[in-house]
Amino acid sequence: MNAFNGTSLTPISTDPIIVLGSDGPLRQAMAKEIEALPAQVLPATSLEHAGSLADSLDRPPSVVLIPEADIHPDAFESELAELRIRVGSPQLVPIAFGRAPDDARRLEIRQAGVDLALFGRFGRHALRFQINRALSPWADRAPRGERRAPKEWRTRTFSAGKEKSVRCYSLSTGGAYFVTPRPWIVGSDIALELPVGRERLLVSGQILYTNEGSSDGRRALPSGMAVAFRPLSEHLQQVIREDVTATHEALEV
Repeated sequence: MNAFNGTSLTPISTDPIIVLGSDGPLRQAMAKEIEALPAQVLPATSLEHAGSLADSLDRPPSVVLIPEADIHPDAFESELAELRIRVGSPQLVPIAFGRAPDDARRLEIRQAGVDLALFGRFGRHALRFQINRALSPWADRAPRGERRAPKEWRTRTFSAGKEKSVRCYSLSTGGAYFVTPRPWIVGSDIALELPVGRERLLVSGQILYTNEGSSDGRRALPSGMAVAFRPLSEHLQQVIREDVTATHEALEV
């Protein structure tokens, strides 16, 4: 099933993404969200089932999303290695999803070779963010600069006397990326409302770059704009760092 045939959107990945689990509402919702990114989805009930579907693939898959409960530490690594061989994928990165496990279970999952997760409730931005991390050639390297985390909240931006509603895709103390079909021009000075607790603080920044769905190498990002914040107060930086850290609790095993 090629989810992005007939659409003008640039696919997040040209490789299929495997989604494991029983054929119920959760797997169907997950597949639908991935198709909307867009990307090609290969649904399967298990790693073994996914391997049996290898002949139906035009390209080897690069990411496999697997329910946390289906990861059995004593067998998972060998089963994943066998799937890599059967589908011809030199690197097939697993992402665990489901209810957030306790510390002992997290340790078991990490020891099975799974580092990325989507625990608890999550939105489309978190799904895209994690798939991008799995696909990144720098996934195993320590992050440079301030840590980012995916977000879903809406806010308002202002520039040259005009207002634009946007949705936050990712946030750090240094800046953010906002989803909008009509971004401001690169270099524009803007102000934006940043939700902090029950307040919305007005901060200023500048547009670093934009992505309007072109094939310029930024297909991993939705249409929108990257904003570099002007220097923030120490208090606000700390609030953002704590929020980012809390978000990553659900994104890493």
